[in-house]
Amino acid sequence: MTDSSLILWAQGYASPALTAFLKAVTSLGSLEFYMLAIPIIYWVIDKHFGFRFAVFFSLSAYVNSGVKHIFRTARPPLELRQIIQEGYSFPSGHAQGSAAFWGFIALEMKELWASYLALLMVALISFSRIYLGVHWPIDILGGIGIGLVLLLFYNRLASLNPNKAPLPAWILGSLALAALLFLIHPAGDGPMTAGFLLGALLGYRLELLYVDFQEEASLIQNMLKVGIGLGLLFGLRLLLKPVTAWLPGNLAVLARYTLLGLWASLGAPFLFMKLGFFKAKPFGYTFH
Repeated sequence: MTDSSLILWAQGYASPALTAFLKAVTSLGSLEFYMLAIPIIYWVIDKHFGFRFAVFFSLSAYVNSGVKHIFRTARPPLELRQIIQEGYSFPSGHAQGSAAFWGFIALEMKELWASYLALLMVALISFSRIYLGVHWPIDILGGIGIGLVLLLFYNRLASLNPNKAPLPAWILGSLALAALLFLIHPAGDGPMTAGFLLGALLGYRLELLYVDFQEEASLIQNMLKVGIGLGLLFGLRLLLKPVTAWLPGNLAVLARYTLLGLWASLGAPFLFMKLGFFKAKPFGYTFH
């Protein structure tokens, strides 16, 4: 399955318009896209869904990076690649990520159109990786397969209730999980995903206890939340790099993405509530 015939067949239909389109499609499977999409879901649509999504997707990305470093498969030769892409080839992170991301949405929504959309997005993103010459067919099949297997375990994650665990136990459990993940896979995207997972776990639980963030807001307020929240998220991603550079090895990456996870799940919701970016509860409403 490292035969280049399928890549050559796909590139036989190459045109500037098709190449531009598939480059845009492949960007929908990038880290930056998911860093945009998941916080927006958390801040604007449903924080509980957003939290489950963040945990599930972080674990999916962690598994993908770990498997890549086990197999260490080389990508197709440079002369076939139409974009710059480094790292190992098997399994495809774009194929697995799209299966996990869009499959998760389809499972949550339980709507036929969402299932069709998921199939379309997975097919387009996966094909774009072949056409652009950065993955072998086996990479695509492996990525989709792993994504589907992870979705089978989704119901366990969906039933997770942070309020059932005492706060100290939740904090210690989150720290232990992140430490274990880091020790098992301290290379590649392991530190990044373990750090963001830790930040999301800690931030979500603390937000529930001390912030009580309300997602419902006006259109203008939601636009402000997205603009301010994402601007600071990507700004912090840049600013924290030199700040954490004193830490040894990939501990700097772990610390940086822990702080980014905390910002997305706790810092931004706290700021939005202080700025009044929510719809006031009706008179006589009682908090539970």
